[in-house]
Amino acid sequence: MTPLHPRRQLLRGLGALALAPSGMAVAPARAALPAAAEEAMHGTTVTRGDGAIVTFFPPASGRQRALLGIDCATETALFAPAIRDFQRRVPGLAVRCADRQSLDIHAQALARAEGRLRGAAPPLAAAEGAPDLLISSSLDLQTQLANDGHVLAHPSALARGLPAGAHWRHDVFSLGADAVVMVYHPRLLSPGQVPRTRGQLLALLRDPGQPLAGRIGTYDATRSGLGYLLATQDARHDSTAGVLLAAMGASRVRLGDHIEPMLDALERGELALVYNVPASYAQARIAAGSPLRLAVPQDYTLLTTRSAVIPATAPNPQLARPFLDYLISPEGQAVLARDTRLIPIREAVAAGTAGRTSGIDPQLLGAGPSSWRLLAPGLGLLVYLDPLKRQRFLRAWATSMGTG
Repeated sequence: MTPLHPRRQLLRGLGALALAPSGMAVAPARAALPAAAEEAMHGTTVTRGDGAIVTFFPPASGRQRALLGIDCATETALFAPAIRDFQRRVPGLAVRCADRQSLDIHAQALARAEGRLRGAAPPLAAAEGAPDLLISSSLDLQTQLANDGHVLAHPSALARGLPAGAHWRHDVFSLGADAVVMVYHPRLLSPGQVPRTRGQLLALLRDPGQPLAGRIGTYDATRSGLGYLLATQDARHDSTAGVLLAAMGASRVRLGDHIEPMLDALERGELALVYNVPASYAQARIAAGSPLRLAVPQDYTLLTTRSAVIPATAPNPQLARPFLDYLISPEGQAVLARDTRLIPIREAVAAGTAGRTSGIDPQLLGAGPSSWRLLAPGLGLLVYLDPLKRQRFLRAWATSMGTG
């Protein structure tokens, strides 16, 4: 492994990934980390290897006596305060956090699970890279792992206190929610042009003046687990989703498998609008002084979640369980809300199912909770993971986008 220098390269994770179709690499953004994240990253060791950015957190106190391994599809620096807070409660605990793309987390989890079932190889230890906990934005893939028997149930007292919609069978746990929004650059789109519904976005894409030609971006559903999930949910909730995709393709949409490089391009003025953005990423930039602005869809707003599972191949499930309990506890939820800007899961479920918006940022409500579509873990998310259905969907998606 080759050490990364400086540590701030974590800020935008894999920010140097290219955006299609230009093929040009995008430099990482340089917005400042929140103070809590800067402090939490102090003393860590960061390396790149095995397709991931790996951060090692030494124990907060005492000599190392245990190692908790995490595969995490979220920005490690923003997740670091939660790790550090937990470490202060467990002397001698070191943490190894590998920042991976959600599809990679799932593929590696399946490979380890199949090896375990075949007995082809002895279980890996955490020091060899095997994770004890998987945290991902691809809620459907996490649910699939659970449905196929590849995760360990966690029916702790804290877990049993979660509302319906925050977990599935005590196998899959939603840690926090993200409103999925549009993000735009106000220098390139005037207030009167900013779309507030998908119909308005379609009209803007068809505008004879072509204000979004070559200047709209979104996830590549063929390379991003979250991108695929959001695209299939759009198809489920919007009968004109295919028409909107075709209009994006005709406008030379730029595609990426990570949201950060697209927001980098948006800040530089190379893009005017990015569609289907988890709001927390844009909010972190805006808080750091970015000129970007949110447009919350008023026809419907998807509410996706970061979820956690304990894989059946975990070398140290006895370490993963108390950390998972910490993450769903009021203390852990407060830290996540502060530093990752995720909506605490109990509040998200209350807003998405019962319309109770106490504690929700009014900026995220758009037309109100009646327009929210909460994605909860469960069998309903597996429909589009059927191999044949997935193949057909991606073929149609690529044809609409002009990449097939």
